[in-house]
Amino acid sequence: ADKLVRVAYLADAPSRAELAIVDAEAGEMAAEVKVATLEKDSAAKRIDELSVLLVRKHAREATLTVANREFEVSASSRYLLWAQRNGHRKRLDIAIKPLKEVATLDVAPHGLIGQTLDGDGVAIDGALDDYSTKVVVTKAMGEGAIEGAAVDYEIRDVDGPFSPNFKFSRFWATTAAPRDTSALTGSRRVVKKGQMQAAGILGDDLVANDEMPGVVQTEAA
Repeated sequence: ADKLVRVAYLADAPSRAELAIVDAEAGEMAAEVKVATLEKDSAAKRIDELSVLLVRKHAREATLTVANREFEVSASSRYLLWAQRNGHRKRLDIAIKPLKEVATLDVAPHGLIGQTLDGDGVAIDGALDDYSTKVVVTKAMGEGAIEGAAVDYEIRDVDGPFSPNFKFSRFWATTAAPRDTSALTGSRRVVKKGQMQAAGILGDDLVANDEMPGVVQTEAA
């Protein structure tokens, strides 16, 4: 109780997650979870109702999962498609999974990913980039599928990387309804019951190969 936990996890350093635990009475404490760099391994830490789990799946992939009683958030470090051609650069794939019915929450989720979990059973697809040409210049920014514009979700550098402050933030809220979809212009499709198990931002290779079924990709990626 009365604790704030900040977790830092980098795609290029996926075997370690750094934690800063801010206690209202004891002040700030540092901790970490760490796994092997090549072979399968796992490490966990619990702070009150918050659990932090780091799993090394194999040499090319590791996943950090942070969960409380309402949501589970995972960040997976993976190589970009065609790893050798892309200089073995890595990315983070993010997924958010509700652990209870969103309709029962006092504060409905928001943000570029979280707003997808509005509980209405309808997915809204926004602007998409054209990948049919030899040279692709990306420009789609979730238009039609997100409330406001992409700039409304930016975290100012001056506020630091852990700042929860943006136009639609729910971090300090005690009550908040799901997003208002009436003004969204994207194409709509009904999501089958049980299909939307999570929402996330995934690499195009995972989406194309359907390697993460049950995760609905936000078009804001």
